This record gives sequence, C-alpha cells and structure tokens, in this order.
Amino acid sequence: MSITRAIHEAIHEALHLVQAAPSHGNPAFAALIWWLVPLFAVSGAIIYVIWVSRFKDKYESETNRSVGAFQAFQRSFTENPPAAPSAGSADESPQP
Repeated sequence: MSITRAIHEAIHEALHLVQAAPSHGNPAFAALIWWLVPLFAVSGAIIYVIWVSRFKDKYESETNRSVGAFQAFQRSFTENPPAAPSAGSADESPQP
C-alpha cells in the first residue's frame, strides 16, 4: 500500500468519525480529533521531506546538466564564427 493511499484512508476514517459523532458529543472525542489532525499534518510533512530529500540529488544533477547544455548553446553564439575560406583555397572549384 502506498503512503499516499494510507494517508488518504486515515483522513477518510477520521472524517467519517467526525460526521458520525453527535453534535453534543463527548469532549474527550473532540480532544482526540484536535490531537489527530495536527498529528497527521506533521507526519505528512515529515514523510514529504524524507521523500523529497531521497530524490533531491537526481533532480539536481539533471538540472545542472541541462543548465550546462544551455550555457554551451549560448556560448556558441558569442564565439567568433569560423573564418571564411580564402580565395585561393583548393576546395573551391574554378569559376567559368
């Protein structure tokens, strides 16, 4: 079961419990909800940070490679163009 699916099911169950509680409910149940919501939020944030940090190096290396290729592309426009062939070069065919 994936992490996101487990979180989704836990939130769904908590919402179902809140809806099933009577409006004049038990104060202990209300206190439990006020503890569960921040607990799920903090655990979700921790899981997200761990997940992002696992894949951080992969994305950074791809970004650096892409930026390097783009900078080389930009430099190709600023470098001096190749010199035109001279009039007496052997590559030219004689003109009639």
